[in-house]
Amino acid sequence: MIKNILFDLDGTLVDSAPGIINGLKIALEKFGYDIPDYGTLRKCVGPPFTYSFPNYLHIKDEDFDGAVAAYRYYYDIENGLFNADVFEGVEGLLQALVKRGYNLIVCTSKPEPTARKLLDGLGISNYFTDICGATMDAKIDTKAEVIDLCFERAPWMIKDETILIGDTKFDCDGANEKEIDCLGITWGFGDKEDLVEHGAIQVLDEPSEVLDYIEAN
Repeated sequence: MIKNILFDLDGTLVDSAPGIINGLKIALEKFGYDIPDYGTLRKCVGPPFTYSFPNYLHIKDEDFDGAVAAYRYYYDIENGLFNADVFEGVEGLLQALVKRGYNLIVCTSKPEPTARKLLDGLGISNYFTDICGATMDAKIDTKAEVIDLCFERAPWMIKDETILIGDTKFDCDGANEKEIDCLGITWGFGDKEDLVEHGAIQVLDEPSEVLDYIEAN
């Protein structure tokens, strides 16, 4: 029986692509990199920068720290993060889950202070018992590491009663590594085939379907 639900943030709770992509363009331009196509930029919404910057944007090691700093100045200091919206139907889903007594926790590779600021600003942080995210120094960075943090802060949770909901293969891989189920969703930025290939227990297309699945399991 599911009692605890870990929610990915970018692409699952929030359409944060506009703010993130603007920040990426600023960072790339500052260091003289060509701006890739939208599809490539969109792939960077979700995974940690330690993965997306070298693998998708081909940022060199010597430029990495500076590029991250340029991005964060726009995103965090200039509040580019608020160029985002809660996905349609998600707040209703959160309300219904809380009303039914489920424990909800945010589990994101976004730095935790940024995640808290964003969710507070969008008015949905109150649905969660905790918001767990990466550290600014990337000592906690991957989805698996953030899942560990969730269980560390809520040691009473049992893995068999816990599920992660996310939109990318990185969510599936992290959940698999930590031996919890991952429920894939398609209203975000990931690919359905990737979710299936990486072991999502099921893939759903609408927030309303999530409630039905949780209640049935």
